[in-house]
Amino acid sequence: MLSPKAIALFLGAISAHAADFTVTHLKNGDITRSVQLLGEVRPNQQVALYAKVGGYVRAINVDLGDVVKAGDILAEIEVPEIVADEARTRAELKLAESEEKRTQQAFKQAPDLVMRQTVDAAEARLAVAKAAQERNATLLAFAKIKAPFAGTISRRSVDKGAFVPAATGGGAGQAALFILTDAATVRIQAALPEFEAGLVAIGQSIVVSTESTGSKTFEAKVVRIAGVLDASSKTMQIEADVANPSGSLKPGMFASVKLGIDTHKATPLLPLTAIIMEKAVATAYVNDNGKARRRVLKAGFNDGTNLEVLDGLKPTDDVLVVGSATLTDGQPVTLAPTK
Repeated sequence: MLSPKAIALFLGAISAHAADFTVTHLKNGDITRSVQLLGEVRPNQQVALYAKVGGYVRAINVDLGDVVKAGDILAEIEVPEIVADEARTRAELKLAESEEKRTQQAFKQAPDLVMRQTVDAAEARLAVAKAAQERNATLLAFAKIKAPFAGTISRRSVDKGAFVPAATGGGAGQAALFILTDAATVRIQAALPEFEAGLVAIGQSIVVSTESTGSKTFEAKVVRIAGVLDASSKTMQIEADVANPSGSLKPGMFASVKLGIDTHKATPLLPLTAIIMEKAVATAYVNDNGKARRRVLKAGFNDGTNLEVLDGLKPTDDVLVVGSATLTDGQPVTLAPTK
């Protein structure tokens, strides 16, 4: 009766001869160790737009989802009091200009009769009138809510005819009229753990994917690093910019971020198809005169395609590409003919 080891060798030999093996060799190349981070898609710019002046909404020119350009008028507010004040200040400015002009002429013609103090007072009244007129003109301009940058209306909170108060204290306690979002380029934000924080640098590559985009990935570079760790989570925020012309990356999405954290240059690499993991030990099999010989490897970086082999193989070794096959030490193997 055959022992279990003999049976395993017999079955392995049958498996080996059922499909010939190809071989590969150590090759020098660059390999990058990556970390997988949970990230979030954020808009490049996003702003809540409030009313600077109070009044009734006279016109709403956009709706949810509308794409606007910088400077487009989104809404107009009816402000009759400011219109009246602006007309009054224009008239006062015109009068102050006339008085200042007459005073200056009189002073030039008869400096002994017109005191310099009178000229100074006329100039001061003109300056005050100009300031008042400019203030009212500015307030009147605020009656038109304009887009500060190109983007998409991601929220609209008012209708025509609604009364909106003037925002104070940054609009606290009051709903914004609109939220404008620029997502033509998105920011990918991720939190880097403390033990990796010292290894990140501007320009390092990242690969971004989301559930909604399936197998499609987006490549980018780290462009911003917080430089400090969050006190509660002990992580450091990093950001990358990704062009988003199709709009497939929606602000608010979760993202999977693969960050290349460290690179070894010109190091020995072996394809993972030639690697067998036995618990936590990386092994490979080499062809030794038609028999498979097991080699225990000292492994370095693993990038999902190749493994950095620090020790255990020589560049001349014919390493068997095992794939899903099962091998044992000393098992006979045949090689596929080279093409």
